Amino acid sequence: MVSLHKRVAANKTGSDFIVGDLHGCLDLLQIELNRVGFDQTKDRLFSVGDLIDRGPDSMGCLRLLREPWFFAVRGNHEDMLLDYAYEVVMPYSYRSSAQLFFRNGGSWVETLDADAQQELREDLLPRVVALPYVMTIGEGKTQFNVAHAELMTGNVEDDSLFARLAGMPVDPASRRILTDDQLIDEILSRMIEPLTWGRRLMRKIKVKESREVETPGGSLLLSQQPMHPGLSLTYVGHTPLAGMMLHESHLFIDRGAYDRGPDTCLLVLKHNEVLSTLQRLN
Repeated sequence: MVSLHKRVAANKTGSDFIVGDLHGCLDLLQIELNRVGFDQTKDRLFSVGDLIDRGPDSMGCLRLLREPWFFAVRGNHEDMLLDYAYEVVMPYSYRSSAQLFFRNGGSWVETLDADAQQELREDLLPRVVALPYVMTIGEGKTQFNVAHAELMTGNVEDDSLFARLAGMPVDPASRRILTDDQLIDEILSRMIEPLTWGRRLMRKIKVKESREVETPGGSLLLSQQPMHPGLSLTYVGHTPLAGMMLHESHLFIDRGAYDRGPDTCLLVLKHNEVLSTLQRLN
């Protein structure tokens, strides 16, 4: 059985880096790794998921899963790929799993030749299946987590416009932010949807009560509650933003790289530098 949570020992020989949503942008990743001086013999790269779709080289990004220095969690795009590949039936839905996948950038699978189709089916898909939804790296003061969207229980539609207009009651207990001790399969198995699709936590940021600071990785918005008691710094992506945001221990780092616009980029952050910046700001 695949574990939903994976622990990775601290890196005692090199540095740990974290990358935002790749979405097939292998070329941009290579540029950033060169820029930060990434050393494959001792450094490691952790991905917040969404390796595929929308960008030009989804297969190239999936092939990173073979590299001993590359670690990733599952995002919603990986789940859509698996639902499509293994023909998951979606009851009470107006679209099939294939329609959902193609609508979100999955049409690249139809362009693969026979050899690439076989490579995807026999080697890469099993690697995607084996990905955890959450990783915890190291221990103590330098420990950090990696997830795709948010470590928050409850339905992702709890804070939707429809729910608010309808005055639908929501049990506050269902919006619990997890702590490090709660990152176990028994709990995570009941919250796959918020792990991969959630945007409720990010929407809780009160911009007027936050402060914007400049960091080596660019602009960072520190929310009214930057850290959550008991939860280590947690890198997440999923939502393209104009800059990084830190709220309730979640550091949102997706900058919409696949769009390749003047205000988008692919972030590759060095964990030790992030910790030093946060310590200085405190």
